[in-house]
Amino acid sequence: MTVTAIESVTRHKMRVSLDGEPAFVFTDKEIREWNLEEEMVLDDSEEQALLQYVSREAARTAMNLLVKRDYAEAELYRKLRDKGYSEFFAGKGIEYVLAYHYLDDARYARQMIGSRKDTMSRKMMVSRMRQKGLSDEVIQEAMEEADWTDEMGLTREIRRRFSSAEQIESLTDKDRQKLIQSLMRKGYGYSDIQHVIRHLDELEEGTIWN
Repeated sequence: MTVTAIESVTRHKMRVSLDGEPAFVFTDKEIREWNLEEEMVLDDSEEQALLQYVSREAARTAMNLLVKRDYAEAELYRKLRDKGYSEFFAGKGIEYVLAYHYLDDARYARQMIGSRKDTMSRKMMVSRMRQKGLSDEVIQEAMEEADWTDEMGLTREIRRRFSSAEQIESLTDKDRQKLIQSLMRKGYGYSDIQHVIRHLDELEEGTIWN
């Protein structure tokens, strides 16, 4: 293995390339400690020591990220890549947190639904989950398990905005259209919105304002 490039990233950080591919980012102190130089050929023991060290650093970085908040696996992998780790080392970081069950896409999906279901439709939730890198299989399973419908989400959304059904009924046509459009931007279907609005009296007697 050959150190083919050492390039400045910031004042005290350097990107190290191995065999022609960017591999990781070291501080200038680490560069000195490892005596790394461009065109340096590592022997077997040096190579193994360096691979183990950077793999541990990738695992530590993954752990530090997870301490701050949960991540989906693909999202955490992208974060490690953004921090300068190659596919190999980012993969090592992911392997570590998976081995200790610090990373679990199914759990992440359930938590995401639990914390956000009151603020978006099922359609928007699926879209956000895909953006996080969750697989369709994980998304489908989590959505099927969730005790949550768009009607439930709509009633909660309306409750946050209005204190009574009469308040909504008193809206002008223009303001009612603004309400409908704002709910549609959250991913709710027009027919579902109209259904909830048409049954405000029943909802007032049931779960929204009681």
